[in-house]
Amino acid sequence: MSQTPPVYRGPVRAPARGRARPPRKRSSAGPLVFALVVVVTALALFFLARPLATDAIVQAADDHDTLLRQSAVRAIIAPRVEPLVDVPADPNAKTVDFTVRAGANASQIAADLQSAGLIKSALAFKFVLFEAGIENSMQTGTYKVSAALSPRDLATLFQKAPGDQVALRIIEGWRLTEVAAAVNKAFPKVTAADFAAAAVVGTRNNFVLSGLDPKTSLEGFLFPDTYFLRPDATADQIVGILLDNFETKAGPALRTAAAARSVAIYDMVKLASIVEREARDRKESPLIAGLYQHRLDIGMKLDADPTIQYAKGTWDELSLDDLKLDSPYNTYLNAGLPPGPIANPGLAALQAAAQPEKTDFLYFVAKGDGTGDHAFAKTLEEQEANRIKYGNK
Repeated sequence: MSQTPPVYRGPVRAPARGRARPPRKRSSAGPLVFALVVVVTALALFFLARPLATDAIVQAADDHDTLLRQSAVRAIIAPRVEPLVDVPADPNAKTVDFTVRAGANASQIAADLQSAGLIKSALAFKFVLFEAGIENSMQTGTYKVSAALSPRDLATLFQKAPGDQVALRIIEGWRLTEVAAAVNKAFPKVTAADFAAAAVVGTRNNFVLSGLDPKTSLEGFLFPDTYFLRPDATADQIVGILLDNFETKAGPALRTAAAARSVAIYDMVKLASIVEREARDRKESPLIAGLYQHRLDIGMKLDADPTIQYAKGTWDELSLDDLKLDSPYNTYLNAGLPPGPIANPGLAALQAAAQPEKTDFLYFVAKGDGTGDHAFAKTLEEQEANRIKYGNK
């Protein structure tokens, strides 16, 4: 047998070593960009999905009010409904009869209220009930109510049987005669004349009345709010309750300002009453108060339309002839504050009068755009330009 000859492979060479290549570095930009994209996407989904999720929970709570027993559910929907619980459907509505039906649950009562136009949001009413744990405490019967009562007011009213209490709603900016008329409607046995006669300083010792003549009217001190009173309340008792509420709510700010600024509380109430009639947007109250205070400080007449309206006994729009009305309340003719308050201001106006905003503005004109806001000016030329711009005659 023959053997296969060996194959010649040539000399064995060592592998070429050359210069070693450095390892390729990985860029950190890629993962960073990817992470950033993930975060942005997550945030986008969160902010887009969250409102949708809240909408779904709000709708579910409205459809199934038993969900409102859960504090977590109420916490989620609170931002949506809390702004509605203290807002009346119609601040100037008339009183009507409303019946809480026997056996009606919270959802049914809320639906009846909304159907009658007494509230804007059935869910807001139910939220108040479940938040306070009174959803099963509604008393049956026929109540005297109005759309001027907020969902919270109505929830409070329905806690007692009809006839056990009477709801009295005083609106910000009402004058004494308007308050007296509202009292007479709620308490037919109390005439408007009796209420007006009781609404004087007299022997009352409230701090906010310090230094006032006993015969001084309490115009300006009848605090706007919703009250739940005994049906047999007298004129004097009602006046006392409204005045005590003024002392409690506005007294601290007025006392502090009186000491700090050396201004009489009565003068601040006068200014607040004008601000109340001018500032439809509460956010403007401090600025309007500051503008009028600026005029007072430099001896310039206030030229405030509401003071003439008060003298005329109506809040109707003024004519040019009205500006010549011979009255101490005509601030177009008389410098300084009017002899007394021209309305009963709310807390925002009172706080603004206590702490007016510092400003160089001397004039303002309504924009007439439905917002109730004003355009402010430092000079008469600017004021005239604003009048033209906003079509204010």
